[in-house]
Amino acid sequence: MIILMVAGLLIGTAMTVATALNPPSGQYVPTPSGSATGGPDEERSEEAVRLAAQAAFDAYATGASGEFWDTWSTPAQETISRDEYIRLFQLCPQPIPDMGFTITNVTVTGDSALVTATRAGDPTSYDYDFLFENGGWRYVLPPEEEEEYRTKSVDQIVQLRRSAGTCGAAGTSPSPGVTLPPGVTLPPGVTLPPGVTLPPGVTLPPGTTQPPGTTQPPGTTQPPRTTQPPGTPTAPTATPPPK
Repeated sequence: MIILMVAGLLIGTAMTVATALNPPSGQYVPTPSGSATGGPDEERSEEAVRLAAQAAFDAYATGASGEFWDTWSTPAQETISRDEYIRLFQLCPQPIPDMGFTITNVTVTGDSALVTATRAGDPTSYDYDFLFENGGWRYVLPPEEEEEYRTKSVDQIVQLRRSAGTCGAAGTSPSPGVTLPPGVTLPPGVTLPPGVTLPPGVTLPPGTTQPPGTTQPPGTTQPPRTTQPPGTPTAPTATPPPK
């Protein structure tokens, strides 16, 4: 009897070991702890943020308002509709279009990222927030812009911006006969056409060419290397962050 019991135990142990080493087909076998391997989360990498931010900045700089709105976070898009945002920039274009952005730094913290960038003709660095949402990085509106879009209509915003002189016209340079509003700044190297009227206090950047017919009121400042033939107009320089 004892011999039979020992033999039975040995057979049972052998069957258990065999089953553990060769589980039946389709049976779930848990992965031993610590054996799973995975690479870095590329979707949350600095490069992924940089690509998303550059796409958003390029859309804004080129005046593609709808495409820029498409890059916003969900809370940002809830502040103003896509159609109304496009209408806003049809009524009040950027003062100086096609001023591209250059990203100088990206800091990623979990699902948030801070992108630092400059714009052509403006040495000032600006910080922009991005949020990882639905598998991609989305632009986050600054709080003051969110408040503006939530509390004011497009027509009200346009009226305020026109009064502040921050609305531009279509095109990459002022047209003949255009009166530039106070405080507007043009980037270095801009050539002004004849007939442009400059308001008091306009500061001209280096390299601005002023053709005949420009009107310069008192208070206009001309930096070194400004070309000014008889009766030349002057140009302004201003680069607001995306709005």
